[in-house]
This record gives sequence, structure tokens and C-alpha cells, in this order.
Amino acid sequence: MDKTDKRILEILSKKADATATQIGLEVNLSVPAVNKRILKMQNDGTINHYTIITDPEKMGKTITAFVFVVIEYGENIKELIKYAIEDVDVLECYSVTGEYDYILKICAKDIKTLEDKILRIKKTKGVTKSHTVISLMEHKFTPTVLPDMEE
Repeated sequence: MDKTDKRILEILSKKADATATQIGLEVNLSVPAVNKRILKMQNDGTINHYTIITDPEKMGKTITAFVFVVIEYGENIKELIKYAIEDVDVLECYSVTGEYDYILKICAKDIKTLEDKILRIKKTKGVTKSHTVISLMEHKFTPTVLPDMEE
């Protein structure tokens, strides 16, 4: 990956619907050259997904919480992960080191809905402990990982 590929990724991370013409003007390449580079990065897995980012408030989901979970290992984990994958309000799920085994980022329309989701997690077989932290304000959100530009 060269500096031009990195710049293309930076542009797409800010505006995923940028056209090859717009990108070409930014990186001094022709439209076919831009398309070829983007296709190469898609094929090698560097770019693996295009999406939109919605405003939680405009979607009526004003509560964001992080639920830390301790779970007995084995088949129980599959149930927790299945729940995380199937519930559209579970935005992220990570296995982690330390006191807890998993962290789930959840959005909800209100406290009652969040409580229902937390109770659902607590009822998952094997969950022995949970701890919930409600986010007051988001100060930074970066939905993608970009390469270092200095290299």
C-alpha cells in the first residue's frame, strides 16, 4: 500500500460515496486508475465494507451504554454472541482481557428498553456478573481504522 492508496482510504473514510472522479482529482489519478486501486483494496480485504452512519438521536435511540459481562466458558458463549449478533441495538461486542470477558456497546430508545436488554443479557445461561456504564456524551467516534500517513 503506497501513499496514494492511503489517501484514497482517507477520502473514502470521510465520504464513502465519493466518486472515482472526485477521488481522482484529489490524488491526481485517472478514473480508471482510481477504480483499479479501490478494486484491488477490496479484493485483498483492505476495504471490507461500505456502510452509512446514522445519527442515534434522529433514530430515536438516545441512550448508549457499555455492558461488561463475565460468563462461564463453553457453549454459553455462543448464546451471548448469538444475542449480540441478532439484536440490532447491540452495536459492538468484544471479548476482552481483565475482570470481564465481554463488552457490549448497546443503543436504546430509553432506559426501560436498555433495562430489558440488560436483563436479557443477565438471563443468558452462564452469565455470572455484569456491569453497565451509561455514556453521557460522545467526544470522538472513528468508524474505521486508517493507516499511518507518515510512512
